Amino acid sequence: MPRCTVTLSANAGAVLELNRVRIWLDLLHTEKTENFSTVGPELQRRMLQCEAFAHPDLIFFTHCHPDHYSRALTGQALKLWPDATLVLPRQEFARQITLSRPVERLDLPGCSVRFGRLPHEGARYAGVPHYGCVIEAEGFAALIAGDCEVASPLLAQLIGDTPIDLALLDFPWVTLRKGREFLEREIRPRHLLVFHLPFAGDDRAGYRAAAARMIGRLEGIPDVRLLQDPLQREEILSPP
Repeated sequence: MPRCTVTLSANAGAVLELNRVRIWLDLLHTEKTENFSTVGPELQRRMLQCEAFAHPDLIFFTHCHPDHYSRALTGQALKLWPDATLVLPRQEFARQITLSRPVERLDLPGCSVRFGRLPHEGARYAGVPHYGCVIEAEGFAALIAGDCEVASPLLAQLIGDTPIDLALLDFPWVTLRKGREFLEREIRPRHLLVFHLPFAGDDRAGYRAAAARMIGRLEGIPDVRLLQDPLQREEILSPP
């Protein structure tokens, strides 16, 4: 099994390092939304000093909402690392891969990525171009669902018969009963990282405590962790 680490920026922004491939996931955003955190100037400074936030192979945004994506920061990243592959579900830059089909595949040295169009949570966002993905390397598979509608059958279709070793999911997947049931029935990951949580100082709605309480109700998932603090880094180890 390849070595896998995940490092948080803010919200659902993270770096996934898998089989020597560094993938940025919804990493760069600067607009603070109600009840959530963002990548402010101080966090940006700290990220520039952290190796995980350098030399990305793939920069992927599940969608272009401001709590997931900043065009300005993405443009700066492309200037710093022009060899990075940028993937978006909306045309933003001259040099990018624009996702448009229901399922698309990208092969990188060391891993492959299967993208799937998924519905965004909430009826008012029904028209938002939004994608998740399954990243595979040497028999290890990681699922990224973005802001997918909780318990969406399309997510089950994206997974197919691929055993999921690591799932990164927004916290409503554990705080809502239908999310927990879908996790236990359809995804069944060996490792689960729960994120899109505010930092402690921004948590006016009590999302962190709710997520910490409800992960105890999950059954059949050996390893469940909250990914909720800036630059928090988690290593995913082989099962015993």
